[in-house]
Amino acid sequence: MTVEVCAGSIADCQIAERAGADRIELNSALFLGGLTPSIGTLQKVLDSGVSLPIVCMVRPRGAGFCYTKEEFESMLIGAKLLLEAGAKGLAFGFLLEDRTIDWNRTKQMIELCQKYHAESVFHKAFDLVPDVNSAIEGLIKLGCTRILTGGQQAQIEKGIPLLKDLQARYGSQIELLCGGGVTKENVQHLMQETGISQIHGTFKTWKTDPTTAGEGLSYAYHENGDYEQTDEALLKEVVALVRGQEETK
Repeated sequence: MTVEVCAGSIADCQIAERAGADRIELNSALFLGGLTPSIGTLQKVLDSGVSLPIVCMVRPRGAGFCYTKEEFESMLIGAKLLLEAGAKGLAFGFLLEDRTIDWNRTKQMIELCQKYHAESVFHKAFDLVPDVNSAIEGLIKLGCTRILTGGQQAQIEKGIPLLKDLQARYGSQIELLCGGGVTKENVQHLMQETGISQIHGTFKTWKTDPTTAGEGLSYAYHENGDYEQTDEALLKEVVALVRGQEETK
């Protein structure tokens, strides 16, 4: 059983290590769904003694996944730098305008990961593809390590039937990672119902920064707080629930 923490800061990575998580996906700008982290952030995380494997997001902007030539070229440059700095894998997703996978760009990124003996993760852009079977079969053929998916649903519980089917049909050929609304309340149910043994989430709380707002001006981006951070107590609970699930198998 694997618990992956979707981290947005050095502190999140340190909390993930202390709480007993198994892997980290490192991002910036989690409020946009996660963007490419800086090389400085990755280096500082590694220098701080975090020993968990770190997969870095490679995503230049929010919204969709159909990128310009310049955006893609910048992603390749950033991806190479992250791998050289110590990332153990990359998370990425490339779609064409019809929401099918951009196989040319996907192949280039997977081959880059393979060159550095790193994991390749096709992220939740997968949840937009019109034909999941052809998409997953193509990713298997290219040697992709893992797919992050919520079963093509905004609420992951509604994605359970598809997740279960994908795991039954393809789980022996490619790793599946449940993500997109995984909580303490549903984590055991998701793993039991889908048969998927990897889960992904932020497991966050909200923090305050006294310099976020002043008289007549605020830089807050969420009504619940100024910025998010992994909740150590909550993550420990999730890890304990997953480990308990493991012991019953």
